[in-house]
Amino acid sequence: MRWFKRRKPSKDDFSKGPSSRSESLAYRPVKSLEVSEEKLDSGEVVLTYPLTLRPWLLSLATRLGLRSEETRSRKLQLDEMGSLTWSLLDGKRAVHDLVDFVCRRYKLNRREAEVAMTGFLRDLGKRGLIGFRAPAGEEGEKST
Repeated sequence: MRWFKRRKPSKDDFSKGPSSRSESLAYRPVKSLEVSEEKLDSGEVVLTYPLTLRPWLLSLATRLGLRSEETRSRKLQLDEMGSLTWSLLDGKRAVHDLVDFVCRRYKLNRREAEVAMTGFLRDLGKRGLIGFRAPAGEEGEKST
């Protein structure tokens, strides 16, 4: 017996975001205002960002008396390539510009650089360290 009926996605479900690879690479990554950065002597960057807890975990910690009012934060240390990429995130450069720069700097082929860059940016996005702006010229300048 099926409890839930699966719904097929409609065209409207995907109309908001990019639909092709080239459109995705045209988005511009933007740093979050909640992230603080510290540059080490080695040239690497350490990012400090607030930890976001899921609501159910927050309520459980409160019930057990483990929740304190202080803001919890996490740190992320970037390597050389990650630090360079972080320094290039200004909201004006698109992902494909970052890929081109990494290709030239580290002498990688375009596909390798694209896979590495998109994976890195996806990880930063999941942690809430960056957001993406729509390419210039699109209506609304939406931020995701």
